[in-house]
Amino acid sequence: MDGGGIALTRRRALSALAATGAVSAGVGVGTDAFFSDAESFDGNRLTAGELDLEVAWHKVVETATTRVTTSDGWPTPRGDAAAPLCDLTDLKPGDTGRLTLALRIDGLPGYLSLVGRERADEERGQSEAEAGDDDAEGELDELTTAAVSYLDPTDPASPEAGGATTGAYTGSLSSLLGLGGLGRGLPLDGTGAASVYDCLVDDAPLGTFAGGRTHHLRVEWTVPTWVDSSIASDAFAFDLGIYGVQGDGG
Repeated sequence: MDGGGIALTRRRALSALAATGAVSAGVGVGTDAFFSDAESFDGNRLTAGELDLEVAWHKVVETATTRVTTSDGWPTPRGDAAAPLCDLTDLKPGDTGRLTLALRIDGLPGYLSLVGRERADEERGQSEAEAGDDDAEGELDELTTAAVSYLDPTDPASPEAGGATTGAYTGSLSSLLGLGGLGRGLPLDGTGAASVYDCLVDDAPLGTFAGGRTHHLRVEWTVPTWVDSSIASDAFAFDLGIYGVQGDGG
C-alpha cells in the first residue's frame, strides 16, 4: 500500500490467524507498538493517530428482562467523546450487546483501524459448574461471539436503528480483542466492501475513509444460547478505540 497507509504484513497476519483460531486477523507490527505510543488510546480516550477524527457512539445491552442504552455525542461525531464502557457482567445465554460508532474525518482521507484490549477477566465467585476449574479467568470472552460490520444506516439521523450491513470480522470476543491489540489493530476498509480477512489473506486493497462525511461501524457481541452456567459468575471488561493515519492524498 502506498502513501503512508496502514502497513499490512501478510505473513504475520496469517500467524496471528493460526494462533487465535479466529476467522479474521489483525496487523502485525508488535503487540505493544500501538499502546506504548505517546498518543496511545487508554482509559477514557477513544481515538489516536495522526488524523483529526471525530467520533460518537451508541451502545445497547439487552438481556431477557432488561434493555440498557448509553451514548455520547450521538449521532453527531465530535472530538471529545469519551470512550464507551464495555463491562460485561452477570450475562446469560442469549444476552447481546451492540455498539454503533459514527466516524468523521475532518480534512484529507485516511486509513482507520479498530483497536481494543482487555481490562478485566475474572471469576468473581465460582458457580457450581466452575467448582473444579483452577483457572482464575472467566470463560465469558472466549464463549461470546463478536462481529464487526460496516453500516449504511436506513435513517442517517438514527443510525442505531439499523440499515444495510457488510461484515468485516467474525470470531470470538477474545480473538477480536487479541487481534485488536496487534500493531495498529484490525484494518478497516473505507469503501465498506472488504473484510479484514479479505485484506490480510486475499490481498484485497484497503480503501481510505473519505474526509468530510460520516461513516458508521457496528460492533456486536452475543452469548450463544448453547452456553452453560459456567459463565454465571464471570466479569469481563474491555476497551475499544479507533486508530487513524493519513491516506494517499496527504
